[in-house]
Amino acid sequence: MVSKYSRSHSTLAKTPARNKIILIGIYLGLLTVLFRLFYWQIIKGSWLKSAALDQYERTLITQGQRGHIYTNDSHLLVGNTTRYHLVSYPYLLEKSPAEISQAILPLLLNDLEEYKESTDEAKKKELKTQLAVKIEQQLNKNDAKWVSLLPNLSEKTKIDLSALNIVGLDFEQNMIRLYPEASMAAHITGFVGKNEQGQPIGYFGIEGALNKELSGKKRKTTFSTDALGFSFLGLNSAKTSSTQGRDVTLTIQRDIQALVESALQKGLEQYGAKAGEVIIINPQTGEILALAAEPKFDQSTYNKFEQYLYKNPTLNNMFEPGSILKILTVASGIDSGVINPETKCTNCDKPRVIGKYTIRTWNDEYHPEINITNALAKSDNIAMIFVAEKMGSEIFKKYLEDFGIGEKLDIELSGDTDTPFPEKWGPVELATRSFGQGISTTSLQMIRAVATIANQGIMMQPQIIKKVQDPNEDEIIVYPKKVRQVISPETAQQVTEMMVNAAKSGEAQWTYSKTHSVAAKTGTSQIPAQKGGYQKDATIASFIGFAPPENPQFLMLVKLIEPQSSPWAAETAAPLWYKIAEKLFLSLNIPPDHQ
Repeated sequence: MVSKYSRSHSTLAKTPARNKIILIGIYLGLLTVLFRLFYWQIIKGSWLKSAALDQYERTLITQGQRGHIYTNDSHLLVGNTTRYHLVSYPYLLEKSPAEISQAILPLLLNDLEEYKESTDEAKKKELKTQLAVKIEQQLNKNDAKWVSLLPNLSEKTKIDLSALNIVGLDFEQNMIRLYPEASMAAHITGFVGKNEQGQPIGYFGIEGALNKELSGKKRKTTFSTDALGFSFLGLNSAKTSSTQGRDVTLTIQRDIQALVESALQKGLEQYGAKAGEVIIINPQTGEILALAAEPKFDQSTYNKFEQYLYKNPTLNNMFEPGSILKILTVASGIDSGVINPETKCTNCDKPRVIGKYTIRTWNDEYHPEINITNALAKSDNIAMIFVAEKMGSEIFKKYLEDFGIGEKLDIELSGDTDTPFPEKWGPVELATRSFGQGISTTSLQMIRAVATIANQGIMMQPQIIKKVQDPNEDEIIVYPKKVRQVISPETAQQVTEMMVNAAKSGEAQWTYSKTHSVAAKTGTSQIPAQKGGYQKDATIASFIGFAPPENPQFLMLVKLIEPQSSPWAAETAAPLWYKIAEKLFLSLNIPPDHQ
């Protein structure tokens, strides 16, 4: 029999062993905790931090609006507007595609341009049916998570559609370019399209040349949130600087631009021309006051037009200028000292024969001993050959290059580049180039050259940008820039007086202004044929001039391609020039100088 004392002794003997086991367990537990803490804080610490940031930090990427384009008189030419893309999630639809199509179709037709513009009821019915079929087909794609129904919807249409409360329809918001002045100045502004990545990008004109400046900036904002996703006020708050692109103000004036575009359209109809251009520049500053070309495109629907229309013809299309280049021939001859305005042509009594070529005057009339002033007024080809031969090809070539023929303009328009300048200068080439054939230039190069004469022989850089405004910085003013002195002021004055005489007594004298003095010259040039030589009965009629002669406020070039009513500039381009000029005298507050 075991006594109570022996049992008590046995229990006490086992206690130290049990305690040791418990202590070992506690130690092992602590070691486990420490190991786990080491694992998560040291080994997995960076991962935990990243996971926490994913839960409590949010990143927002915003894209600023594209900058606006204004005229010099503060009218909005190009801006931005919000449009909506109607989309659907077919798996969420509670109504049949036919029901939905019938409900939304009348509202969608309000934004379908082709439908609104059509006057043919049969055509409108066809368009309505096509749109209904398209919508039903898209909504019947049950396996698709997302389908497109119709883009480019207005704010009103979006509101009206939302009011229908159709489950499964939604809208995506897009910012597109707005043109308050319709297609005005299309060749100047260019347009905004999409690049290969689907991002908006400017093409042609100002949009293309200044795409980087106009583009809105992207801003990445990181902020902290609570467990429910709400941001902590005051923590990592977004910067307040604007992401909007820079605004651009042009040198063109809205009223003058509207004037020349309207006049040019009417001129093409009146004279039956295939195309035409009008450029107006301030020769003292180089600022372009207006630039128009026809045919043109509409920036908002550019994809409906032929791509060749996107290019600015005044900048990119080369032509043989014909008799308006005689102004440069005479200026070069006087400035080089080989002639003066009274110099008589000693071989102007008959056609010139150079090798196997016979060169005649435009009307086959000849003027023995004619002086250069009258030769310019009568646009005498033989007299121009006389002047060029006195200079020689090297001197004449150098003056044409100094006048900027073939030289890029350094203007903020997409496509500005050097143009080919002839290398071969034999006797025949020298002769034909003296009266503007066999040499090509652009309209903007030509107007820059003649503006040099109007500006006392100083060439100014043509300017289309007046200022650039950054939302976060001060505005950047673009000041007139002198390029070089091409001819002396004395030469420029003499040539100006000769141009006044040409305008008064030349072949376009019948349309000369009755109230204002003008220095001007006609030009009628042949159009080269693809297989050599020139096209028969196809001409380019041009008229270039400035006013007032002693203090020019504007210089204008009018050019008509293949006018059908008459091939001669005196009967087409010149009267159109004076029609525009009469309104310019009023717009620019130029007082009459004679009655």
